[in-house]
Amino acid sequence: MSLHSGAGPGIFKALDRSVDRVALLADQFSAFICAVLIVVTTLAMIVYQFGIAIAWLDDVLRMLLIWFVYLGAVPLCLHNAHISMDALYLRLPKPARKVVDIIIALLGVGLCLFTAKIGFDSMRQQIAYGALLPSGDLPAWPQYLAIPVSFGLMAVAYLSYLISVITGRRQRPIGEAELQAEGTKAKC
Repeated sequence: MSLHSGAGPGIFKALDRSVDRVALLADQFSAFICAVLIVVTTLAMIVYQFGIAIAWLDDVLRMLLIWFVYLGAVPLCLHNAHISMDALYLRLPKPARKVVDIIIALLGVGLCLFTAKIGFDSMRQQIAYGALLPSGDLPAWPQYLAIPVSFGLMAVAYLSYLISVITGRRQRPIGEAELQAEGTKAKC
């Protein structure tokens, strides 16, 4: 099975396509934010070299970095492609690996929903109190909005991954280490 299986009954195929599109949009928006972050950082360095201080520039850079990181994590959740230690996982039989993948997906959904809820409450407080970022020039809520939006999307991505693992439409991608471990088992 492939990373983007898209195979199976109509509802699952539509679900896979929809979530893949959302993850792709999050990834592309994250890449766009990265490009803007590079340009703004370069301009900030040039401006600072001339001795000009713009109080809100650090706030904008921090906000861009937060959005970049959290949106970039959405496709990782969809494909369970986060950094992991595979030493034990590779030695498990395939049915046990499936159980581990299901547990990881369930934990991912739960933790992401919890974080999204806490982030939403925090953002709501920032709006209610009229909180500003450290420079005192920009409202704080756009920075805090990154948490509920991104973690909400991550929860949907983990849920899609969970459903596809349970239905057998997607397996964890095989990495180089896993191929080597399976090759070693075959030689023994």
